[in-house]
Amino acid sequence: MTNAPAPAIGLRRWRATVGEVALAGVGRQGQGAPVVLLHGWGARADTFTPLLLRLRTPRPLWALDLPGFGESPLGAGGWTTTAYAELVGRWIEEAGWERTSLLGHSYGGAVAVRIAAAGTHLVDRLCLIGARLRVEPSPDLIRRQRAWQRRRQLGRWLPAPWRRRWEDAWRERHGSPDYRAAGPLRPTLVDAVTEDLAPVARGVTVPTLLLWGARDQDMPVATVAARYRALMASSELVVLEGSGHFPFLDEPQRCAAIIDAFVDARL
Repeated sequence: MTNAPAPAIGLRRWRATVGEVALAGVGRQGQGAPVVLLHGWGARADTFTPLLLRLRTPRPLWALDLPGFGESPLGAGGWTTTAYAELVGRWIEEAGWERTSLLGHSYGGAVAVRIAAAGTHLVDRLCLIGARLRVEPSPDLIRRQRAWQRRRQLGRWLPAPWRRRWEDAWRERHGSPDYRAAGPLRPTLVDAVTEDLAPVARGVTVPTLLLWGARDQDMPVATVAARYRALMASSELVVLEGSGHFPFLDEPQRCAAIIDAFVDARL
C-alpha cells in the first residue's frame, strides 16, 4: 500500500491496487494481525474516523473505500456483496496478512459476513454493526412493490424506449433515497436489498460480536440483530441504548471500548 496525506492526527490515507481495481482508504500501522473496517451504503472509510481515533488496540487498523464509494473508483462495475467480498479477500491475501479481524457496518457488514463464511483461513473474528440482513418487508415496501408491478404491467405494451422512460420516471419518483442517489450502483443496491444472507450467515463459525444501536430504524435489533444472533452460534449481541444505526458516531467512546476488548481478547 502507498501513503497519501493523513486525514487526521495518527491516521493516514493509503492506496492499493488489486488486479485492475484501485482501492483507497484510511488507517494506521500497528502490531499484530490487522483489523479491516468496511463501511455501509453511501458512506466511505472516513466515516469511521471518530472510531479509529478512539480505538486503543495496538493492532493495525485499515478502513477501505469499496469501489464506487469514497476515493475508490467504480471501475468496471457489476459489484455485488459477493464480488466485493472476493475483492477484499484477495486484497487481504496479497497484503500478506495471515489473519485479520473484520468489522463491517450495514452494507459493509453483509460483505464481511461473506468473507468470514468463505475465508475462515483469513478471518479470526468478526464484528457486525447494524449489518444488513433481509427481513420480512414492511407494509410500505409491500405497497410500493405492488405498485411497481402494476406500473410494469401497464407499460409493457409501450415501445421499448418509451417503456424504459416510463419505468425510470416511476423509480425516480417513488424509489428510496438510497436508490435515487445510487446512480451506476443501482443494480448493486437492488441486489443487496433482495439477497438472502441467512444461509451465508449460518456458515460463519468465527467468534462474532453483534454491536447494535437500540434505536436503529434501518436494521432493528428485534428483527435483524436477533436473527443474526440465532443464525450464528458463536455470536454475542451487545446493544447500545443511546445509539441508532451508527453507534460509532452516536457513542464513539463506548463503541471503541467494546471493540477494543473484542479484538484484543485471546481466542
